[in-house]
Amino acid sequence: MKKIVLFFTLFLLLHLHADTKPLRVAVIGGITMSGLWEEISEAFEKKYGIPTELVVTGPKGVLNAYAQKHPVDFITMHSSDTISNLASSGMIEGLTPWIHNSQMLLSERSNPAKISDTDTIEAALKKIEDTNSTFMIHLSGGTFEVFHGLGNRYDFHPKVVLTQKKHGFLEDVASRKAYTLFGVIPFLMKKHSNPDIKGYLIDAEALHRPYLAATGTIERIGEERHRNARLLLEFLVSQEVQNLIRDFRFKGFPQIPVFFPTRAKWRQP
Repeated sequence: MKKIVLFFTLFLLLHLHADTKPLRVAVIGGITMSGLWEEISEAFEKKYGIPTELVVTGPKGVLNAYAQKHPVDFITMHSSDTISNLASSGMIEGLTPWIHNSQMLLSERSNPAKISDTDTIEAALKKIEDTNSTFMIHLSGGTFEVFHGLGNRYDFHPKVVLTQKKHGFLEDVASRKAYTLFGVIPFLMKKHSNPDIKGYLIDAEALHRPYLAATGTIERIGEERHRNARLLLEFLVSQEVQNLIRDFRFKGFPQIPVFFPTRAKWRQP
């Protein structure tokens, strides 16, 4: 009897959404470039019969500029003033944390503090501070947030050098034999690279950064699109998607997790 009810429920859902227009989604670049969003959107359409259309992707500034001029049904980016301001302006609503990515430590190859991937984050930071090694921070809100968190959690106060460079700052890191923070995804994709730079993949929640997702407001996108966008938002925090996030691996790096579930009970297999 339960199987029959389930069958008819799925049939009705597919029938209701047969002529549904694709949801217009704006997704931060790391999630699309990695291939994760493609897997999520396919799973969502398979389950609910609602397609999605990626109308814009890239850094949060690009998403923000697009969303200011065009209605989007769904948007996701790192937790930031950018997405909060979109919500406070009435363009989006229902801010929901659903996934984390991670930053990593980088150094010039001589690695003066002799840190390693087997170190805990606390041990690595202590080595950097004990050797009076330079720690370089580029002007990124996410990097500042993670760095500030490390300082508060581990009493980490190294010799800091700030740089205004966003592109090419790794050359400064290499020339100063310094350490820095950098995103795992752009490092693996060699979005910014330097042959004199080495990365250290240390698993630590203190290095994680949260993403928020939201729907367009019903006044901006209409009742039907709003209802379907809410389904997508709820789907992201379902056990199905959280498990998908936990098991996802970037192509060519089968042993390296690049995203992390937001719910602790689904972090372990």
